[in-house]
Amino acid sequence: MRSIVMFTTVAAAAALATTAFAADVTGKWSGEVKLPNGNALPFVANLNQQGAAVTGTLEGINGAPDVQIMNGKVDGDKVTFSGVRKINNGEVKFNYVGMVKAGAIDWSILRDDGQGAPLSSHTTKAAN
Repeated sequence: MRSIVMFTTVAAAAALATTAFAADVTGKWSGEVKLPNGNALPFVANLNQQGAAVTGTLEGINGAPDVQIMNGKVDGDKVTFSGVRKINNGEVKFNYVGMVKAGAIDWSILRDDGQGAPLSSHTTKAAN
């Protein structure tokens, strides 16, 4: 019984330590998405973090509506979420994977349907 209590205590401490070292991604992150044709589009993520959960929006591009972030989470220095953008009269779901380091997030952006090349963006946090 004592070893079970000890294991539970160690597991709980490890879980708290992981949460304590998770990146804080709350804020406005701005950069550009590099397109395969060499053009770039603005990429602005307004993120809110509560514990490991992430919510917020991606700003719309060229007058398109903002994109609601879905299934957002932070795990250490990795942030992930998905969002649906309106493109050419249709809806396209994208999955976003970001690595947080030194006041920046480097993003990999993949279409959920597997079409198209992966996109990337380097964003920095706006000063408060």
